[in-house]
Amino acid sequence: MTQGAGASAPVTNVRADSSTASADDGGKKSESGRLPAVVVYHDIFNLVFIFWLNVANFLFLRTGRHFFLFFYSTMVYFVADLLYVAIVPRSVKSPMVILIHHVITALYLLIPYHYPSYGWCMSYCMLVEINTWLLIAKRTIRLPVVNQLLEAAFYISWVLLRNIFYPYLIFVFYREWQNETRISGTPWNPIGITPIFQVALTGLNYYWTLSLVMKPSKKKQL
Repeated sequence: MTQGAGASAPVTNVRADSSTASADDGGKKSESGRLPAVVVYHDIFNLVFIFWLNVANFLFLRTGRHFFLFFYSTMVYFVADLLYVAIVPRSVKSPMVILIHHVITALYLLIPYHYPSYGWCMSYCMLVEINTWLLIAKRTIRLPVVNQLLEAAFYISWVLLRNIFYPYLIFVFYREWQNETRISGTPWNPIGITPIFQVALTGLNYYWTLSLVMKPSKKKQL
């Protein structure tokens, strides 16, 4: 951990999730079976940048140092991805959902920026980007054995991070708000919004989970 979980660890969240963190597999394939160029470019950007975010996150978790390197990398990613999706909405299947997610996340990131001691919370939330990277990697890497491993890792990490860990963080952040309330003497402190934002991002994760589960049934109906 970073600042030590034992201390009155403040709270931060981050998206969580990247532009393709959902069950959103990007634009539709052409008749030739190839993805449109705007989707391919978007995937390459995410594959490279999210890999770096995961490295920066693990570095911060491991050492408790270089928080602002991690923070600025994350903010640059979300702003850049938000702009790309806004300008080229056909690069993803659900652009409005992605844009809402990124706006919530960017606002959420302002908490650790002003209160760096809450960086461990941001780091925990950003662990979900492992799943995002696996999502993109499994549709980009075409080696059969590797693809099967990525597919398995993707679904396992989806359940563990999005369906179990993210809801758990709601309670963690609620307790941190209670601690901050005792310290500051007022419930009207910045940590109060963190359980609310976490609920919103968790809701998006379950929306994407439902979309993922419903996919096979939709195919059967066609």
